[in-house]
Amino acid sequence: MTPGPLDAAERPGPPVARAAFRQAPEPDARGVVATAGGAPTASSPAWAHLAWLLWELPFVQAFREYGREGGPTLCGVEVPSRRWADVLAEHRGERWRVRVALEGRTEPIEFPGMVIGELFGEGRHRTLAVEGASRLLDPGI
Repeated sequence: MTPGPLDAAERPGPPVARAAFRQAPEPDARGVVATAGGAPTASSPAWAHLAWLLWELPFVQAFREYGREGGPTLCGVEVPSRRWADVLAEHRGERWRVRVALEGRTEPIEFPGMVIGELFGEGRHRTLAVEGASRLLDPGI
């Protein structure tokens, strides 16, 4: 008998997220150009914006005590296409999705962890909820 992967009940520690990677329809030949702050310029490919977003997101945790409502807890990121990523956050017992455009940007992604932390800490997340979508925010990041 060949040992196989461990079932969730057999794994030590917290559950492991599973990700499925799909082949993009065609490679993106655009080069990455960084701004003075290190963020990719708006004309950079979606994968460069995603990499920058993931690099900057841990700063969300620095805003846990920010503002009158406190900041969110970062729960993960879902990237269903090149067009956007959804940052998954929990705030006061509610799960939220913060949409971040990747493809077709008009400006670089600047300080996304700070922006998301401030949105929740100041209570502005409620005014940016997308109508008809359950707890989805489109703050223009």
